[in-house]
Amino acid sequence: MPFTGIDPPNDELKVTLARAFDAAWQPFVAHEGAAADTPENRRRLAARIVAVARSGQIDEKTLGEAGLIYLRVIAEAARLSVRIREVSSPGLAPLANDQRTQSFGPEIVAAMSTALDRCLDELPLRISSDAVQLLSSSILDEASRGERDPEKLHLHALATLKSRQ
Repeated sequence: MPFTGIDPPNDELKVTLARAFDAAWQPFVAHEGAAADTPENRRRLAARIVAVARSGQIDEKTLGEAGLIYLRVIAEAARLSVRIREVSSPGLAPLANDQRTQSFGPEIVAAMSTALDRCLDELPLRISSDAVQLLSSSILDEASRGERDPEKLHLHALATLKSRQ
């Protein structure tokens, strides 16, 4: 039975969604550590699982895997953002005022997150971690060069992925 925004989920679907959440949450926190156990990460996971279920996928295992992949991508993007601030990147375009490090404000992080969400929404549920890393890196690189439009970041990342296949 498909789950749409119009149809209220029945009890069986609610249990499936809860189990998928638990199946993703436990390994995520085990891998990322207690610091990852935040309300924001819980909200992200729940929203992702519901979004995948609304697309018609109601298999508990698949929902859990999709949620876990999503959270791991978000966590990796956060780590990459920290690394780009810590390390000089000579291959990137020069930064304003000749800065050697860069930090991203909330608006840019939101744009990068939206771009990654759009990429993941367009791709199959099961994509390799290398492909996800390439998407994340591409988005970060373009944001570092000054791109702020989530749609342009998203399209560039997909084009980069396509060119590598």
